[in-house]
Amino acid sequence: MKGKKKKIKLDFSGEIVQDDLLIGSHGNTDVKLRGNIRLSAIIYCPKYTVTLDIKGDGRISFRGKCYRIIINRMDGDCTLDLTDVTYKELHCKSLKGKANVLAGNARAITPAILADEATLHVNEGQLIFNPITSGNARILTMTSTGTEECLI
Repeated sequence: MKGKKKKIKLDFSGEIVQDDLLIGSHGNTDVKLRGNIRLSAIIYCPKYTVTLDIKGDGRISFRGKCYRIIINRMDGDCTLDLTDVTYKELHCKSLKGKANVLAGNARAITPAILADEATLHVNEGQLIFNPITSGNARILTMTSTGTEECLI
């Protein structure tokens, strides 16, 4: 059947411990994570978007290739590691609490909306459009010497 691809929805809740998740190239994907999270996954969606909605504590690590990653909401004491993912755009619509995002290899980050104690780690030279921070939120950049500097 030709036409619009079906949207894939993945929903995880409770105690999440998984090291073998694969998000494949079957269309745009929505991933909802709630609870105590320890997740490692491979993304291979070079033409599609992965949308994340995260609420909880723990660590999430992705590797692979994707066109765009959208973080609709990230709340809690959680770390999202995207350093091993190659992608064009990162949209951070809402980072709250002690959310920590390691942006990795994104060409552009737009928008970057952070509140409370949220932290966004970016590489030197990445484009950041429309950054908004409130509370003690901050955007840090890794310099060529290996030290982190606060952008905002």
